Amino acid sequence: MSRIVLTTIGSLGDLHPKIAIAIELRHRGHEVIFATHQEYQDRIETLGFEFHRMRPDNTALHDPHCYPSRVSRPH
Repeated sequence: MSRIVLTTIGSLGDLHPKIAIAIELRHRGHEVIFATHQEYQDRIETLGFEFHRMRPDNTALHDPHCYPSRVSRPH
């Protein structure tokens, strides 16, 4: 059938609903690929889905040194 890419940035609360959708899509014969943070790679691959890393990682979202200079900062 179809190859479907699911992507999410955020917490497990964002990822878990996508996993439920992916399981149902696979059950219906689709190939599901995840593009998300590297910290979720083991979880995704354990469920038998293809994984591709998406940046920035969740940990980088909390580090102000990882933000590009175009992000405005309060003066």
